[in-house]
Amino acid sequence: MENQLKIYDYLDLVMQENQKQQWFKNLELNFLVSDVMNSLKIENFQEIEMALNRTFSVCSSLRISKVKNFKKIYRFDGKNLHIDWKISSLACYLIIINCNPSNEYVARAQLHFALNRFMNN
Repeated sequence: MENQLKIYDYLDLVMQENQKQQWFKNLELNFLVSDVMNSLKIENFQEIEMALNRTFSVCSSLRISKVKNFKKIYRFDGKNLHIDWKISSLACYLIIINCNPSNEYVARAQLHFALNRFMNN
C-alpha cells in the first residue's frame, strides 16, 4: 500500500505542476526521467528508452519542440556516469503514456492521468 501512495504522490506532483498553468505550455524542465523510472518501478533503462523514442516520434509528428521539452544530462552516482533527461510536464506526461502498460505501476499511472483528465473536463 505504501508503494501505491508513493507513485500517486509523484503523479499528483506532476498533475499539480500541470494545473499551475496551461500545462502544455509550461516548458520548465522540472522533472527527471530517472525520477519517473523510480516512481513507476522501471529498472531497465531500455524500457524507458523505448518510451522516450515513442515520445520523440510524437513530438516530431506534432511539431512539438524537443529542445524546449527535453534536455539530456549526465549524472554521476559515485562510480558511474549515467544519462538522464530533464523534462517538462508535457514530456513527463507523454513518456508515461508511452511506457509499457504491462508494468502495473505504469498502467495505474496511465489510468490516473486518464481519470484526472476525464474528471476535470
